[in-house]
Amino acid sequence: MKIVIIGAEGRLGAALVREYRDKYDVSGFNHAQLDLWNLDDVREKLRASRFDVLINAGAFTNVDLCETERDRAFMVNGEAPGIVAEICRQKGAKLIHFSTDYVFDGEKRAPYTEEDEAKPISVYGESKLAGEKNVLAADGGHLVVRVSWVFGPDRPSFVDGMIKRAQENEKVDAISDKFSTPTYTHDIARMLPQFFDRVQGGILHFANAGECSWEE
Repeated sequence: MKIVIIGAEGRLGAALVREYRDKYDVSGFNHAQLDLWNLDDVREKLRASRFDVLINAGAFTNVDLCETERDRAFMVNGEAPGIVAEICRQKGAKLIHFSTDYVFDGEKRAPYTEEDEAKPISVYGESKLAGEKNVLAADGGHLVVRVSWVFGPDRPSFVDGMIKRAQENEKVDAISDKFSTPTYTHDIARMLPQFFDRVQGGILHFANAGECSWEE
């Protein structure tokens, strides 16, 4: 099975490459090799690539910057995934597209399910929801995987930042009323292969057990 990973040097993408490289025929594009901001580049490089499964772990993830760079956010997170999805459909390939819990408004205290209505309250969340819709509109067999607070060894995450600040300061302040579920990249990578050969698509929520606030 030939697998191509977009965002192969990101926190999640690097974990996927490491997990699959000895089990599948894996190649990947990092940001420099394939820029989702450049749609012509996306079309050219993916049409020239051969794959059975394409995993899109690339995105414009700076939540604050998305607020001031709305056009870029919707291009990278919204329009580009739709183009990727259509190319996969034309090739008869499976697309697994990663999304986020930011598509919800956070008002529900119980865990969100796949059936809950998405109500984003940020440009980042709005753009990711647009990408989900474009992916599923291209092919009902594509899979959107929503993950939450992803952390792992490949790039510094919020957890790493807080550890560093704690080492450098006697007191560290953090938000106490924002809750979610930190999810380990290795666990995501181990879960995903069961969907490589499945015809069914749609939306899947995946997270580790439990929850905590940023402060915790």
